[in-house]
Amino acid sequence: MLNPLVQRLRRRAVHLRRHRPAAQQRHRHRPESGAQVEEVLQLARLSFVQFQAAWDRADLQCLAALATAPLLEDLRSQLAERGPGPNHTEVLQLEARLLALDELREAFVASVEFSGLIREQLDTSAAPFRELWLLAKLKATGGSWQLAQVQSLS
Repeated sequence: MLNPLVQRLRRRAVHLRRHRPAAQQRHRHRPESGAQVEEVLQLARLSFVQFQAAWDRADLQCLAALATAPLLEDLRSQLAERGPGPNHTEVLQLEARLLALDELREAFVASVEFSGLIREQLDTSAAPFRELWLLAKLKATGGSWQLAQVQSLS
């Protein structure tokens, strides 16, 4: 299930495509250089690691800075279900691939595929993972990129 921000952004994109000439439709950005792609991916990797650390600490203030409000509400529920016990996530290998960078009327949306090895308990072996993260940057606020949605691909 998509969170409300992503749903709203997608509905707007569909509306804009239907009501604008082709030349003015949604812009899919293709960063012009490898340096630009690497800059976006470096930010995405940093966000991934920061997000995992904030999740382990159940640090709602940090999670609020990293996630959109609708996703934060989902995270609050998940943390309540998890309970107060300690959590440990160790990212052993992290690969990131920029799938798309879209410009909508209200925001930029980056689709990043993460894969690698992760250990979620100290006494277990690492497991492979593959996830799609949608990162949104609202134009009106000029704020930073925030995680809007996570989807497991494995």
